[in-house]
Amino acid sequence: MQATFDDFAGFGNHLREWWNEPVDYAAQVQYFTKRAKSGPIQVLIGIGTGTNGLLSLFVLFPSARTPASQIVVAMFAVLQLFWGWNWCYRPWPSRRVSLAFVISADIGIAAVAVLDASWLLGLFAFNAFAMISVYLMFFDGPKYLAAHVLWLLLATTAFALHVSDATHLDIAAFTVKTIAAVAPVAWTPLGIQLAIWSLRNDANESITDPLTGLLNRRGLQLHLADLFRDVVAAATDVAVIVVDLDRFKSINDTFGHIAGDEVLILCARRIVSAVGGTALVARIGGEEFVVVDLVESGLASVGADDIRNAIAAPAEYPITASVGVTSVAADIFASAGDDPVAVLDSLVQWADLAMFDAKRNGGNTTVHLPPAS
Repeated sequence: MQATFDDFAGFGNHLREWWNEPVDYAAQVQYFTKRAKSGPIQVLIGIGTGTNGLLSLFVLFPSARTPASQIVVAMFAVLQLFWGWNWCYRPWPSRRVSLAFVISADIGIAAVAVLDASWLLGLFAFNAFAMISVYLMFFDGPKYLAAHVLWLLLATTAFALHVSDATHLDIAAFTVKTIAAVAPVAWTPLGIQLAIWSLRNDANESITDPLTGLLNRRGLQLHLADLFRDVVAAATDVAVIVVDLDRFKSINDTFGHIAGDEVLILCARRIVSAVGGTALVARIGGEEFVVVDLVESGLASVGADDIRNAIAAPAEYPITASVGVTSVAADIFASAGDDPVAVLDSLVQWADLAMFDAKRNGGNTTVHLPPAS
C-alpha cells in the first residue's frame, strides 16, 4: 500500500512538473529540424489544412441550410486555404503565428458546427478539432491543449443543444449523452502529450551531461548538423578544441568532490561564455571538454586561447587547462564522406593528441596540431 501511495505521489509531482514547465516552442520545432523532418511536416500540415478548406468549399458549403451558415463556411474555407498556403510556402511559423493558427481554427470550426448544427457539419467539426489537438500535442504546452479541449467540449454542448432543440429531442438527455461520447476522445490528447513530454525529457537527458548541462558525446554527434544549417563562407574552418583541466585530481583530493563539481560547472560556464553562439560544447570525460565551431580560416588557435584564458580567470579554486586544437576547411569536412561523425571523431582524436602535448609543456598552454592528411 505504501508503495502504491508513493507511486501516486511521484506521478503527481511528474504531472505538476509537466503542467508548469514553460513551453519551449523553438526547441520543439528544432527537434524536427535537426532530423531534417520539419520541411515534410510543414507540407503535411499545409496539405491537411488546405484539404479542410477545399472540403468546406465544395462539400460543406452546398450543404449549409441558411445564408448565415453559408457565409461562415465560406469564410472558414478561405481561412483554411490561407493557412494551408502559409504552411506550405512560408518558413515555419513563430509561436505567436502558431497560436493565431490554432485560435482562428478553433473559432472557425465552432462557428461552422454550431450555426447550422447539421450532422455533416458536426462530424466535420469533430475531425477538424481532432487535427488541432494533434498539432498542439507536439508543438505547444498542456495549458493551451487543455484550453482547446475545453473549447471543444463547449462547442459540442452548443451543438447538442441546437440539434436537440431543432429535432425535439430531450435536450438534457441528448446533451449529456453527446458530451459523454465526445469527452474521452477530447481528453485523450492530454494523456498522449504527457507521454510525449516524458519521452522527450528522457531523450534530452540521454544527450546531455547531468552535472554541467552541456552536451555529452552522443549529443555532440547528434547536433553536428547544426553547424552547417546556414550557408558557410568559403574561408571557414571547422575548429575542434579539446580542453582538459590541469591537476583537477588535486582539487578533489584537497577540497572534496563537491568542490570538484563546482569547478566543473564553473569551467563549463566559462567555456560557453568564451565561444560563439553557434559552437557545440560537450563534456566527454571527467574533466575533459570538447568544443566544435565554425571559425574564420586560420583563427582556430585564437578561439582556443580565449577558452584557456577564460578558465584561468581568478576563482575560489585556482584552475588552468591544457588545450589542444585542430582545424580543417569546412568544405573539406563537409565533403569528406557520408559519415561526418567519423570525421569528427578523427578530429577529436587529433585535438586530443595536441592537448597531451600541451600537458607535457606544463599545462595552461594551447597547442595547435593540423590534422593528418
